[in-house]
Amino acid sequence: MVYYFSRFLIRLALPIFLRRLCVFNKQIVPTHGPVLLASNHSGSFFDALVVGAIVSQPIHTFTRGDVFRNPKVAFWLRQINLIPVFRGSEGRHNLKKIDDTILRSLRVLRQEEIVLVFSEGVCVNEWRLRPLGKGTARMAHQAWFGEEGLAELAVIPTGLTYEHYRGTGKRVVVKFGEPIRAADIATAPADYEKWLREFNELLTARMRATILEVPAQATPGEQQQHLQQYLQVCPVPPTPALARPLGTLGRALHRPLYRALSQWVARRTAGTVFYDSVLFGLLVYLYPLLVVLLSLLVGTLAGWPWGTLVFVGVPLLAYLGNRFR
Repeated sequence: MVYYFSRFLIRLALPIFLRRLCVFNKQIVPTHGPVLLASNHSGSFFDALVVGAIVSQPIHTFTRGDVFRNPKVAFWLRQINLIPVFRGSEGRHNLKKIDDTILRSLRVLRQEEIVLVFSEGVCVNEWRLRPLGKGTARMAHQAWFGEEGLAELAVIPTGLTYEHYRGTGKRVVVKFGEPIRAADIATAPADYEKWLREFNELLTARMRATILEVPAQATPGEQQQHLQQYLQVCPVPPTPALARPLGTLGRALHRPLYRALSQWVARRTAGTVFYDSVLFGLLVYLYPLLVVLLSLLVGTLAGWPWGTLVFVGVPLLAYLGNRFR
């Protein structure tokens, strides 16, 4: 219930928060059967929110186990289908938790739902693919050749490319790549370590085809050149004559709220990669509440036609302000 309500709000919020979202090859993702989405991870929790809003099936997302330490927080995180991931290197007490994570993900796959895993194992705000960990390969091996026998499992390389990582007004490109099936790996499953290496080599190649990669030594100017060239597949929407003044009005109307929230989030997330995720999460739940309260206030004082106009018009102005600059 919480998951579906949150997804509904996210689908409403993304067109307001983003300037444009461009999705390619969505038809590759099966609508039935177990699916493992193997994604890059440059946008923190925001990656999962975007992917979850795109696909039709519920998704279950791997996330850092340390955010589950607070029992109350852990309860709500599980309501939105987050699966904690623990590292054996963080202590022997986590080994049992790692097994539980794998078993839970396999249960999800048996229910023909989607598991989203970030195969790099680390989140960095950058435009390149980092070396993949072995977690995705191990999960695929156990699903295909373990007791579960999920031979129909499809591993879908998934790539997200952001125009920037600081707030609203960005374009985002999501590409789904060529699926990986068990038969695509030539190494015998019994040769476990070699099989994992071959799987990762294939997954790396297919993930790289779904994202923009900018050389690590590129200057900021060169980064922008690479970005703008890549984002030609997701052009800035043309601005109709009437949309420009309405967009200006929308930005002016929302600037005080956005500035206050963004400054607060910037302080709270300084030195981390969570700025976008926290800002968007606050807006997803807080903004509809503020719009409803404002509409009720205006409706009570000036009449319900005016309250209805506020309820519809304020979010519309926010959308126009972000899309048409």
